[in-house]
Amino acid sequence: MRSRAMIAVAAVVAAGLLAALGWVLAWPASAIVIVALVGLGGGAAAMQALLWLRSTASRVARIDNRLEAMRATGDRRHEIMVRSFREQSRVVGEAAAAARRADNREQLAKVEAQLKNVPQELRELRHNLTQKLDDQVVLLEDYQQLMRLVPMPLPMPRPGTWAASEDYLLWLAGFVLEHRPALVVDVGSGQSSVWMAGAMRTAGYAGKVVAIDHEPEFAEGTRALARRQGVSDWLDVRCVELLPQTIDGRSCTWYDPSVLDGLDGINLLSIDGPPGKGNPEARWPALPLLRDRLAPGAAVVLDDMIRVDEQAIADDWHARYPELTRVNHAFEKGAAVFTAP
Repeated sequence: MRSRAMIAVAAVVAAGLLAALGWVLAWPASAIVIVALVGLGGGAAAMQALLWLRSTASRVARIDNRLEAMRATGDRRHEIMVRSFREQSRVVGEAAAAARRADNREQLAKVEAQLKNVPQELRELRHNLTQKLDDQVVLLEDYQQLMRLVPMPLPMPRPGTWAASEDYLLWLAGFVLEHRPALVVDVGSGQSSVWMAGAMRTAGYAGKVVAIDHEPEFAEGTRALARRQGVSDWLDVRCVELLPQTIDGRSCTWYDPSVLDGLDGINLLSIDGPPGKGNPEARWPALPLLRDRLAPGAAVVLDDMIRVDEQAIADDWHARYPELTRVNHAFEKGAAVFTAP
């Protein structure tokens, strides 16, 4: 409400100033009305742009602060860990000295072996802590870059966990911005669908993202998010039920085939559904059903390659479609990208 009031005030002020200028210069009444209307629209647009820039700068600053806080937290944890191991080394060293004085060779051997392992344990813990911290910093940096490349007028939900990870979203948005695909199919609707639609808007062309889901609640959530962000013109969310099917002689459960109507010449196929719980290798049917609908040079992206099922799916696709080149990406959840000739 406050931002709308500021936009309205800016529009009225701009219109008033231009109208006053026209009155001072003795312009005709019709000209004064025209410049006042121009001022009304221009003032509103200028204030909207200013508010958006301020909001974007604020989000970026918060992320930068969060990165610095994470680094500081990592440094503090490292210091605590080092002090703890030094104390452990001191205690073990005193135990070793006591064993020597008592001439207890068996106890001495155990204590010395324990003392010998302390530096190795310290190195391993330090490496694990550093790796985890670096991974989180990289994901935040990816999200920061994503927001800069694809501006959104309102806050987006938090990525990760069940939703697509920041590095995967950045790759998808980057592909749209660079290659300007006319048709994107996103199997499993959600943030990825909205970010890619937003990338099409940012790139300034009339592409289409078709998102497929089987959960009416999730599908409507994606539509609502698209409406809030103003990208509904670039997104078509289709919701159908999962049905038992036989594909290439293999029994499986996948989306009702009617959802594929009109989907020819796919330039980017992102596969992040259906969920695998109770449905082994649930995402396997996507490529067998859509291979003939891919445009030349199309990219097929399979998310969640850290899971055994997705690894098996990717290996099967690689064997079935040797004409597709395969590249694995070390995203947070892993991904395999297949590219058509």
